[in-house]
Amino acid sequence: MLLVMLHELGHYVTARWFGVRVERFFCFFDVKFAIWKKKIGDTVYGIGWLPLGGYVKLSGMIDESMDLEQMKQEPQPYEFRVKPAWQRLIIMLGGIIVNIILAMIIYAALFISQGETYVDVNKMQYGIEVDAKQEKLGLQNGDIPVGVDGIKYNSLRNINKEALLGGNTLEVKRDGKEVSLPISENFRTEILNSKSSFFIPQITFEVDSVVDNSAAQKAGLLKGDKIIAVDGFTTPLYSDFKRKLSEYKGKTVPLSVVRKGEAIELMTNVNKDGKLGFTTTSAYLNSLEVHRDYTIAEGITMGLTEPFESIATQVRGIGTLFKVKDGRKQVAGPIGMVKQMPTKWSWLFFWSFTAMISAWLAFINLLPIPGLDGGHAVFAIYEMVTGKKPSEKVLEKAQMVGVVIILALMVFIFGNDIVNMIFK
Repeated sequence: MLLVMLHELGHYVTARWFGVRVERFFCFFDVKFAIWKKKIGDTVYGIGWLPLGGYVKLSGMIDESMDLEQMKQEPQPYEFRVKPAWQRLIIMLGGIIVNIILAMIIYAALFISQGETYVDVNKMQYGIEVDAKQEKLGLQNGDIPVGVDGIKYNSLRNINKEALLGGNTLEVKRDGKEVSLPISENFRTEILNSKSSFFIPQITFEVDSVVDNSAAQKAGLLKGDKIIAVDGFTTPLYSDFKRKLSEYKGKTVPLSVVRKGEAIELMTNVNKDGKLGFTTTSAYLNSLEVHRDYTIAEGITMGLTEPFESIATQVRGIGTLFKVKDGRKQVAGPIGMVKQMPTKWSWLFFWSFTAMISAWLAFINLLPIPGLDGGHAVFAIYEMVTGKKPSEKVLEKAQMVGVVIILALMVFIFGNDIVNMIFK
């Protein structure tokens, strides 16, 4: 909501700057009535009851309020319609500019304060962990992803992104050789369904914490223990351990453990899910991560370009929905986004998400759809180029078409969220 109000503030400030009267400035929509409102000068400020954004109403402008009576009156010097086309263009772009600048500021602050951390594929010794679905796609346990469409990437996250958003081939290192795998519709669908955890590095591990009253606790496992074998089968990697342990669901199995340099044997029960009840830690996984700090100048430079990178990624993501199975199910509106939020509060996630949404809000409003800022901007540009102003009748019909399009999109997005919740 804050982003929407900042967007509307951009329109408000630029309108006042050029002497256009702002009749209303509302948080939420006040259909029939408002929860609160107060008139200060020529403007009524208020809070509506329908939580679908906010709006500013400018004098002498055909907008979603469809106040056509006002347009029949003699034009006044403080009205939007009498201002030069270039001023009207700036007013229409005011909200978009605010959203882009906000995204730039947040991204720059994040780069400067947090830097960037990623898993470097060049440091991977054991490759990735592959399940049955991935095997059907051509991947093998121990493969090391190195590139997409012949382009090499250091970041495992970037390989995941490029493979999802349009890549045709995935390059992996296998037994010292490079192998190219086709990225099919099924391949892309599995990446999308994995929620950014499609490529999981195989790791060495040790016990971090033990769950109270679990089989692991009863067996005597302690923090720092390294499990090197299950029933005599060596399990140097966590994926090996999980795979072997799953063969003993509901049974008792011996574990070979190294504790403070000494080898010991423990007997433990395995639950029906094939687990013992402990969490792991991995110094090896931490060694795969590369962290880069940015100077203030570098952070600002990154911040200036990142909003556009974010928008490009979102647009490519929409294109990907047509290349996967059940793409509609992957479309998330406000309800879907809330469900995808992390369970634990994270300021880093909050600010990253805010910057991304701010950039996306700017892009959506820039689309040349009647009723959106981009639609109004198109008419202003048309007038600047041709010297002819569209008739009020054209503007009126265009606004009506835009309202229908926007309402239809809202119904689809919210309806899709509800359907996904019901038929999950």
